[in-house]
Amino acid sequence: MVRSKMVRDQGADSPVQRICDDILAKIDVPGRAIIVTLLCDVLRPRGETIYLSSLIGMLSVLGVNERLVRTAVFRLARDGWLDASRTGRKAVYRVTQQGWGRIDPGCCQFYQPVGSDWDGKWTLIFLDNQRTTAEQRRAAARILGWRGFGMVAGNVFAHPGIDLTLTGDILGETGLTGVAIALRAESQDISYTAALGDMVASTWKLDWLQAEYVRLLDLFAPLATCDLTRECTPGLAFTVRLLLMHGFKEVVLRDPGLPPHLLPDDWAGYRARTLIRDLYWRLVPLSEPFVTRMLVDGNDETARKPAEWFHDRLGGPAL
Repeated sequence: MVRSKMVRDQGADSPVQRICDDILAKIDVPGRAIIVTLLCDVLRPRGETIYLSSLIGMLSVLGVNERLVRTAVFRLARDGWLDASRTGRKAVYRVTQQGWGRIDPGCCQFYQPVGSDWDGKWTLIFLDNQRTTAEQRRAAARILGWRGFGMVAGNVFAHPGIDLTLTGDILGETGLTGVAIALRAESQDISYTAALGDMVASTWKLDWLQAEYVRLLDLFAPLATCDLTRECTPGLAFTVRLLLMHGFKEVVLRDPGLPPHLLPDDWAGYRARTLIRDLYWRLVPLSEPFVTRMLVDGNDETARKPAEWFHDRLGGPAL
C-alpha cells in the first residue's frame, strides 16, 4: 500500500516515534484491513455509524491518505459491509449486520483473555462432502485457518478451545452453516501422546506461528520500556495502539491456543499476549482523547465513551 507522509504532532522525534516509524516500515497496512481493525477496536464499543471525515482523520496519523480511505470504504460498502448515507454534506457509514457478522468473530477472538487450563475437549467441524464442492471446502479452509482451526482431514477441522457459539459465528463467515456440523469432542487422554503430537505438528504451522510471534515481539517489545505517558501525544498513542492490534491480528487469530504440553519450549505466543495486554491498556487512556476529538470534529454521535464491556478486553488492565 502506498502511504502518504505520516501526520505528526509534538514529540515527533521521541523514542516511541522512532519505534513507530520502524514498525510502519516493516509491516503491511492495507487500507481495507486497517479500517476493519479500527471499526473493531474503536467503533464496536461505541455504536454502528461513523463519519467518513472521522475515519480519514484517525487514519491520517498512520499515513493512510484520504484517497485510499475513500477507495477502501467504497469497496466495503460495495461488498455489503457498510451502508452509506449523508447528514447534510457529510458522508456517514453504518456497519451492516453482514459487516458485523464478518468483523465480530475475529474481534471477539482477538480480545478474549487467554484461557485457563485445557479441558482436553476439541471443537470439531464436519463439512458435508456430498453437498459441498472442493472449491467451497478450500474457501472454508482458508477462513477457518484464519480463525485458528486446523484441517485434520479434507472436510474435518479442529480447534482446542473455541466455544460452539463463536464457532457458529465463524461458520457463518464461510456461508456453509447449512452443510456443516459443529460439536465438542473429548480426547481419551489429554496428556501428550505420539499420535496427538503428530496430529498437531501436521495440522498447525507452529514453526510459522513461532517465527511470526518472534518477529513482531522484536518490533513491539521495545515499547514496553518506554515512558509512554511522557513520550506519547494522544495521536501517537492512537497510532501505536492501532498498529499493535493490526500487527498481531493475523498471528493471534491463527494461533489455536494449544495447551503447553503440545507447544514448543519457550513458546513466544505467551510473551506476545502478555505484551499486547500490557501495551494496549497503557495506550488506551493516552489515545482516547485523540479518538474523542476526531469523532467530535466529525460531529459523530459515536464520540460518547465506550461501553463498559470494553474494559474487559484482553482480560482488562493488569492490576
